[in-house]
Amino acid sequence: MKKTSKAAPARAGRLQATQGNASIKLSPVALSVAIALGAPGYAYAQDAAAPTAAPAPAMAAAEAPQELNEIVVTASRGDKTRLQSSISVNDVGEQQILDFTPRSEAEVLRTIPGLNLQDTAGPGGNANIGVRGIPVSTGGSEYVALQEDGLPVTLFGDMQFGNNDYWLRFDSNVERVEAVRGGSTSTYASQAPGAVINYISKTGDVAGGSVGISEGLSYDETRLDFDYGGKIADGLRFHIGGFLKDGKGPTDIPYTAEKGYQVKFNITKDINDGKGFIRFNFKRLDDQEPTYTSMPALASLSGNQITSINQLGPIDARKYSSSGLYNQNFQILNGQGTLQNVQMVGIHPNVTSFGGEFQNDFGADLIVDDKFRWSSISGVFANQWTGEGLTSSVLGSTLNGSTVGSLVYAAGPNKGQVYNSPYVNNGAQAYVTMNDMGSFANDLQISRNFALAPESKLTVKGGWFHMSQNIATDWRINNALLSLNSTNNPVPLDAFAGANGAGAQLTANGLTGFNNQWGGCCGGREYNLTYVDDAPNLNLEFKPAGPFDIDGSVRYDRVQASGSSFSPVQGANITAKDALGSASLPAYYTGSSNTDLVDYTVHYTSWSLGGLWEIDHDTTAFVRASRGGRANADRMLYSGDFTSTGALNAGGLHNAVNFVSQQEIGIKKRGEVNGIRYYGESTLFFAQVTEHNYDFTHNLAIDATYKSYGLENDGSIRWGHFAINGSLVYTHASTDGSGNVPTAMPQWTYRITPTYDVDAYEVGATLNGQTSTYTCCGTYYLMPGNYFVNAFGKVRLYENLEVGVNVNNLFNTLGYRGAGYPAVTGLPNNQAIFDNSAVLGRTVSGSIRYSF
Repeated sequence: MKKTSKAAPARAGRLQATQGNASIKLSPVALSVAIALGAPGYAYAQDAAAPTAAPAPAMAAAEAPQELNEIVVTASRGDKTRLQSSISVNDVGEQQILDFTPRSEAEVLRTIPGLNLQDTAGPGGNANIGVRGIPVSTGGSEYVALQEDGLPVTLFGDMQFGNNDYWLRFDSNVERVEAVRGGSTSTYASQAPGAVINYISKTGDVAGGSVGISEGLSYDETRLDFDYGGKIADGLRFHIGGFLKDGKGPTDIPYTAEKGYQVKFNITKDINDGKGFIRFNFKRLDDQEPTYTSMPALASLSGNQITSINQLGPIDARKYSSSGLYNQNFQILNGQGTLQNVQMVGIHPNVTSFGGEFQNDFGADLIVDDKFRWSSISGVFANQWTGEGLTSSVLGSTLNGSTVGSLVYAAGPNKGQVYNSPYVNNGAQAYVTMNDMGSFANDLQISRNFALAPESKLTVKGGWFHMSQNIATDWRINNALLSLNSTNNPVPLDAFAGANGAGAQLTANGLTGFNNQWGGCCGGREYNLTYVDDAPNLNLEFKPAGPFDIDGSVRYDRVQASGSSFSPVQGANITAKDALGSASLPAYYTGSSNTDLVDYTVHYTSWSLGGLWEIDHDTTAFVRASRGGRANADRMLYSGDFTSTGALNAGGLHNAVNFVSQQEIGIKKRGEVNGIRYYGESTLFFAQVTEHNYDFTHNLAIDATYKSYGLENDGSIRWGHFAINGSLVYTHASTDGSGNVPTAMPQWTYRITPTYDVDAYEVGATLNGQTSTYTCCGTYYLMPGNYFVNAFGKVRLYENLEVGVNVNNLFNTLGYRGAGYPAVTGLPNNQAIFDNSAVLGRTVSGSIRYSF
């Protein structure tokens, strides 16, 4: 049976606010993890370094453990191993990610220490991805870039209804995921001063492939994965792979909510006797997936603390869906002013991309590398948010000029009957068309080594990055009333002016209006923008004779923005019909008379300076300081930042660019003691960010300074058939120097993964969790910490044939990782309805895979 090498382990934004001088203690679980992980790089290292009569010789390269030997190709020069790199970097292999049992892209990234993944959000994306205590102020991954093979998926990670995790999927094409935090990301990538996460594809250099099918055993999902690569002729190789997927998904949505595929292909021609290559690649992604943006539970309160999270009557947040048979189709008022029937498709990206890479050593230590990619990207975001409320608060309120006297089921088996349940969903029903999120990117890098003296050299690397990013979207966001009395399959509710469904009908199919969400400010928007980023960059590295080397780099970004945006204005009412009758509903239209022009240029400089000390063959230490810029893009719209000609006014100049400064010192160690192989890496970091942003859902300008410091620990030990790896991260974050803790920012996060692997079978589990965090928005509460356990088992029946079972959330724990907020307070027994993306309940899948 072919084995995969086990490298070290490497997912709807809400306003992030702050509260309290938090005193958050390490939980017993986290403490036990700390004890377990304290050993990998350090307890054994001390044993190895015990005083002896003479210093022990370093292990020979052939005998040294392979951990930290991977060449780092992300946000770096691309010619050094993890051990030799003066940056914080993690590398996670394909099999390790599969064993973690991810159910979304965010869960793929949860294996990387230092990242703060606030929401699960579902397999379609839409996660908030923070790093090193820097909060996500409005949504998306503002300071974190996702890359495929060294080029960004999108120029900006937090585009509204177009976050960067919409547009990529982990599958068997991926050889490994490499992540660099801080440091060099400021100068080796644009718009990513916090972290760069790179999905690195297989290229056929190792012949073979696999085909496998997985089936949800506790839910409806079928997925086929395949990949194959190898040699075509001398110096010519290829790789192809992808997946097909179909099902209702883990929340058992009562229609096919998951359906799609991805195909990726690359072909590589080696040139110059193997000193260079030419590669072309292709990708096609068409994948419809649900998004889990709000899943309610019942919170028990004690002062400003949430003491427990429990099920809300018949509603189980672990399997809750706000979409069902009766709202899978709904109406919007489109940009042409006509009604249109659309489907609740969740997140549905369409990506077609073509690219390539040329790399060659021209001799005299001169290496040229150029990557390019053209992408056609479009898609749809269609989702029903859950706006939890009391039925009693809707009854007696004023809606469309009349007082609500009753709520009536508008569809389903109870159609026409009065709705008497205590809770109601009064939330946004969104249909956003991402007309054009396409891009073109090119990154040219040229490097050369100069010998200065025996055993010392200067390496100069310079280049030019160019990327053009389109952002053209059309928002159609209604307000809708639906039942909130079951885990799934909600029913639209119609409001009537009289009791028991009598009097004037005030809604139709639950809609209270068209494009009327958030007071009509944002329900109907259109914009068509282009951002062009040109960034020359330079890196110098001096390696004198001896154990030290020093590097410095600088990057100059020039971002040009152009286009226009349209805002909604209220027009004539529209008569809408349903099974109960008709209602005259308010409507907001977008028109050319209400236009913001965008036409400006901003530029800024980023820098990074670091040094490495090779203590011995198996131990290095590094220091680094950096300052990186990040331009705000479409989130500046509708905030009053532009003049009538599209230039930036004084406020716009203030808000156009955010800067992240980081300082870090780290140590990396590997070794072997009494047959136990280990490696460990620890990084002490400090981070500061001056944040200027705008949150449209709260009509709130954000102008704050965040500071954080902490310690990232990552390690692994291997003893015979047994291995254990994991991470423990401490983060102390505050806002404006006040000591107030940003929301969704736990002080401790941890992950520990033990595995036992013999020829016939392998079993393992992962415990991952966090300590308490603050909720967001309004009155702030301290949420309890939690942890979740995933597990897997594999049996190798015959050579190359493997049968496996994976379990996510083994103990079916009810909990949340993000900030969330108490949506309804004042309930009996000091309780409240809590809202956020919950961690999915226990899901069990089985798989069979044949490798060849």
